Amino acid sequence: VSTSWEHLHARMGAGHVVIVQTPYPQPCEYYLTHNNFNQTIKNKSDFYKVSLQLAIQRAQKGKENTDSVGSKCRNAQEKAAWSDCCELYDFTIQKLTQTVDPKCKDTDSQTWLSTALTNLETCKNGFYDLGVTNYVLPLLSNNVTKLLSNTLSLKKVPYKQPSYKGGFPTWVKPGDRKLLQTSSAASKANVVVAKDGSGKYTTVKAATDAAPSGSGRYVIYVKAGVYNEQVEIKAKNVMLVGDGIGKTIITGSKSVGGGTTTFRSATVGKQL
Repeated sequence: VSTSWEHLHARMGAGHVVIVQTPYPQPCEYYLTHNNFNQTIKNKSDFYKVSLQLAIQRAQKGKENTDSVGSKCRNAQEKAAWSDCCELYDFTIQKLTQTVDPKCKDTDSQTWLSTALTNLETCKNGFYDLGVTNYVLPLLSNNVTKLLSNTLSLKKVPYKQPSYKGGFPTWVKPGDRKLLQTSSAASKANVVVAKDGSGKYTTVKAATDAAPSGSGRYVIYVKAGVYNEQVEIKAKNVMLVGDGIGKTIITGSKSVGGGTTTFRSATVGKQL
């Protein structure tokens, strides 16, 4: 949905902003007229900045509200979905804060706003996954999703065909290209995982939990075997290398049917 700036009028002297033709004009108008933003809206860029500030403010309020309803959870299912929401709100605020950075590119801003919106939808879906939508979920609603949709509608970046070099996207660093191209990536591993105890770790989870979060690539070589575990990678720039298809296998069994939200069901997942 596009925002028509012929129909966007700011009357800051009267403390009132009228917004027409945004995806959700009502909550946007309400919060803008009930908040004191020390910025005059003269153009689309100004309105985007104010809209983003408003979205962050309401996301922070949403996080506080979500934290406060934990004691109202009546069973394990509600507690599980609520716990996901607490984490997803943290991720959302983190991504929105990155978007505010003046160094943030327009394409990255669009990505982080989309991510924030997806996080809140995932939060809501957890309650539907576990069939507990009638009590805690209504307490979490505070229009953040609608405000994010409005902000995202103001940050439209034309699609640009990605460029490649040597079969890899140009954003892939030369060192990573070499690592991906080599047939002996395992020999360059920082640590080894082996079920028979011949490596530093016997489980993939132990290795990923101990991985440092740095700017350089951290390679974990997982020797052949079947690893029955659930792995959530918290560190950045972690690379898992195995012995090939059908040789190194990581398998898990969590599912919505078993009482786990979709958000928590990944066999190998990366924390945002």
